[in-house]
Amino acid sequence: MDAEDIILELAEDEEEIEEDEVLAEIFKLANKLVKMLGEIKSYEIREAASLTLIRELVENDDVLKGLATKMLQDMCYCMDDDESYVS
Repeated sequence: MDAEDIILELAEDEEEIEEDEVLAEIFKLANKLVKMLGEIKSYEIREAASLTLIRELVENDDVLKGLATKMLQDMCYCMDDDESYVS
């Protein structure tokens, strides 16, 4: 069962589960995915999997594309390390 199937299953059970619980489960799964990505030895495979994950998440949502682009720019220029910087 992949992450998409789990999220779809959670969405179907949305009537029974509070939104906060769904978000907590998504956050837990996202952390697990990031940890699993970190365990991949091949840099190229890890990079491809990370980019695929980003593409799947933002898909056709222009707002998410913009936010992801800005976040990546901030990371590239080490702006995310500066606590006084506001994106």
